[in-house]
Amino acid sequence: MELAIETGWLVQLKNSALVEIVNQWVWTYPMIEAVHILGITLLVGSVALFYLRLLGISRHLLVTDLAQYLLPVSYTGFGVVVLSGFLLFATDAPAIALNPIFRLKLILILGTGINAMIFHWQYYPSVLQWNRNIKPPGRVQLIAMVSLLLWVAVIICGNLIAYV
Repeated sequence: MELAIETGWLVQLKNSALVEIVNQWVWTYPMIEAVHILGITLLVGSVALFYLRLLGISRHLLVTDLAQYLLPVSYTGFGVVVLSGFLLFATDAPAIALNPIFRLKLILILGTGINAMIFHWQYYPSVLQWNRNIKPPGRVQLIAMVSLLLWVAVIICGNLIAYV
C-alpha cells in the first residue's frame, strides 16, 4: 500500500535558494555527506560507548560519569546529523520522501528516541543502585541492546537510501 503525501512543499524545498547554494559547487554535497558521517560518528559512537557499559563492559566506570561526558557529545552529534541530513534531504526532497527506506530510517530513529526516553525516565533514576561494579538490571541491558540494534539498522538504511 502506497502512502500518499503532499509533495508541493517538498518541490519548493528542492527548488529553494538553499539547495541552489548546495548545488553551485561540485564539492558541497560530498562535504555535507562527510559532515553527516562525522555527526553520526559522534552520535552513535557516544551512544554505543554508553550502552556497551550498560551491557557490562568496563563495569569499573561509573554510569553517571559516562552519562555526564557522553550525553553532550551525543547531543552535538545529533544536532550535526539533523542539520546536515536536512541539507542532504532538501537536494531531492520529493524523491527521498517517497523512498520506503528513508521512511523506515525515520521510524527507526523515532524508535531510538523512544527507547532513550524510556531508559532516562524509567531506569536512570535508579542508577545509583547499579552505578559501578554491579550488573545493570536485565531491562536496562535489553534497552541497551535494542538501542544498539536500532542504530545499526539506521546506519544500514542510510546507506541503502541511494540504492532504492
